[in-house]
Amino acid sequence: MSAQTTYKFGMPFGAAGGIVDLVPHAIDTFLNEDNTGVMKPGMAVVKGTAAGIGVKLPTANTDVFEGITVNDRTTEYDLDGNIRVMKGSALGVMRYGKIYGRLATGAAPAFGKPVYFKYSGDEKGCFTDSDSSTLPINARFVSGADNGVAMIELQQSNVVDANTTYTLPAATNSALGGVKVGSGLTVTADGTLSVTAG
Repeated sequence: MSAQTTYKFGMPFGAAGGIVDLVPHAIDTFLNEDNTGVMKPGMAVVKGTAAGIGVKLPTANTDVFEGITVNDRTTEYDLDGNIRVMKGSALGVMRYGKIYGRLATGAAPAFGKPVYFKYSGDEKGCFTDSDSSTLPINARFVSGADNGVAMIELQQSNVVDANTTYTLPAATNSALGGVKVGSGLTVTADGTLSVTAG
């Protein structure tokens, strides 16, 4: 008698373009300017020719990032179960919040790493942790890779890479910056600078 000893049909933790959770997020509606079947959920899209109305997949390093395409109730599938975002159809684009992004081959996301998207080749619009043909976005990975996707947190304010140390520039006559306390000066614990009499 034989028995099944392995179970390898686990569900992935998310689908490309899926909303991760209910934290505050913004999704705007745009029109797809790419040909039918090219655009997919979970991809980076950039400003189209009709600014503020249309979006398309990136094609150059000067493209302006708009957001990540959402897989929602308006997503259409063909008879074989393949996603077919029609040219000219409306699609949701997450501007900020948490979403599952479609990964490029070889991407190695990890919690806190900055997010980049490809703007050329067969994987344009897919996300990675950087290479020579990518553009950075205001986001960070909040998971590793699973079944070709990773959780991405799109920020409303600038993201600082946790591995980057900030260096305060020196003050000049025309720019604010850091200074060292020299002779004849004292500074208190709260940062108050005073001149020493003498």
